[in-house]
Amino acid sequence: MLSTIQIQRRPQTLWTDDQLHALVQPDRVHRYAYVDPGVFELEMERVFGQAWIFVGHESQVAQPNDFLATTLGSAPVLLTRDEDNQLHVIFNRCAHRGVEVCSAASGNARLFRCPYHGWTYRSSGTLAAIPQRKSYPPDIDFDDPQWSMRRVPRVDSYRGFVFASLSAEGPDLATYLNGIKHSLDDLVDRAPDGTVSFRGGVSRYTVRANWKMQIDNGVDLHHASYAHASTLDEDGRQFSRHGGGPRLLEGKRRAIDWEAFGVVGFDFGHGYQGRPPVETLPSGPVYEAYVASLEAKHGKAQTEAILKYDRFNSVIYPSLTFQAFGQHIRVVRPIAVDRTEVSIYPVWLDGAPEKMNRDAIRSIAATHSAASLIQTDDVEIFERAQRGLSTGTNEWVMFAGHMGTEEPWKEGGWRGLGTSEFVSRIQYKHWLAYMCEGAGHE
Repeated sequence: MLSTIQIQRRPQTLWTDDQLHALVQPDRVHRYAYVDPGVFELEMERVFGQAWIFVGHESQVAQPNDFLATTLGSAPVLLTRDEDNQLHVIFNRCAHRGVEVCSAASGNARLFRCPYHGWTYRSSGTLAAIPQRKSYPPDIDFDDPQWSMRRVPRVDSYRGFVFASLSAEGPDLATYLNGIKHSLDDLVDRAPDGTVSFRGGVSRYTVRANWKMQIDNGVDLHHASYAHASTLDEDGRQFSRHGGGPRLLEGKRRAIDWEAFGVVGFDFGHGYQGRPPVETLPSGPVYEAYVASLEAKHGKAQTEAILKYDRFNSVIYPSLTFQAFGQHIRVVRPIAVDRTEVSIYPVWLDGAPEKMNRDAIRSIAATHSAASLIQTDDVEIFERAQRGLSTGTNEWVMFAGHMGTEEPWKEGGWRGLGTSEFVSRIQYKHWLAYMCEGAGHE
C-alpha cells in the first residue's frame, strides 16, 4: 500500500534517487515535495538549474544598455542589452569577491561597478576596469572571460519572451516549449503590430507557500466554483472582466460543465485550461477600432480566428503562467520552501487603442493584484495548503482525477476532461526526471 511507504526526512545531501522516486507515485505526490527544505534546495539546483526559465521580455530592455534584474532559481542574474543591441543574461556577481554588483531592479547603465572594490563591467558583462591593477601579479590575464561577469550558458527567445538555462545541455528552447508555443502565439497575435510590450508596471507580492502550488493551480480548471465563490453576486453570477472575459461560474441553480472545456498538457510539464463560456463580447468604438486594426493586418477571417480564443490559463513549466484574453503574465519565483514571490505583468498589445490597454491594466488590478477579487482567494488556499501539509496527518497529495483518460491532441500533446489532473501528473513526471536524471531527460 502507498500509505505504508516510509520516507525519512533528510538534509539535501542525503536525498538519494531512490528516496526521491518514492516521493512521486502515479496518482499522488508526497508532502515532502512541498515542505522539505532539502528537497527545495535540490529543486533550485536540478529543476531551476536545468530547465528553460523565463527571465523577461525584450521590451523590458528595449534600448542599448538597458538591464533587468531577476533570478534563475537562487542565482541573481541580469538581462541586459549591450551597446551593440545584443541580449545577454549574466550572473549578477563580481568576479573578484563574489559581491552582487547591481542592486537596482531595472534601468540603463553603460557600466556596472561593484560597490566593494570598484571592479567595473560593461553591459555585456565583460570586464572594463580594475582599480589598482598594478597591484595584481603581472601574469594574470584579465582579458580571460573568468574575470568577467559570467554569462548564463544558454539564452534564447520566442515572440519576444526571453528564456535562459543554467545548463549547457538539454533540449533547445523550441523543443522545450513544443505545443505551448501556440499559447504565446495566441497572446502576441492579438496585438495589431504583431508585438507586445511590458510597460504597464508590475504587481508583486509574497505567498507563504511552496512555489509548486501556484503551478499546480495554473492547470486546475474546476477549483473556481469553490475557491472563487466570493466573487459571485446573489444570483450566482461572477463580475464581468475586461475584454468580455469568461463566465467562470454559472448560476447557483445550474452546475457548470467543466468537463467539456478540457485541459491540454505537453511534455516538460506545460499545459493550458480550455475556454470557459464567454458571457458577453466587447463592443463600442474602442473595441471596433481595435478589430479594424487587426483586420487591416490579417484580414477578416484571420482576425476572427485570433479573437476566438480556445484557452483560459496557460502554464510554461516551471515558473510562468499567463492569460491571452486577460492580457497578463504571472512570474513565479521560489524564495524558500514555504515562500514564493509572484509578479503580475500587464501585457500591452502594441498597436491596439491606448484606452483598451489601460482598461486591461485596471482589470488586472481588480482580478490578479495582491488586493484583488480573484488572486486573494488563491493565495489563501495556497497558504492553508502549506500549513496543512506541514503536519503528518496525511502524507500524500492526490492527483488522481481521470487517470488514463487523456487522448492525443492536435498540437502534439494530450487533452483530458476539464477536471482531469493529468497535466499535474505530467509536471511531476518531469519534476522527478529533473531531480534524478538531468536536463536531457525525455
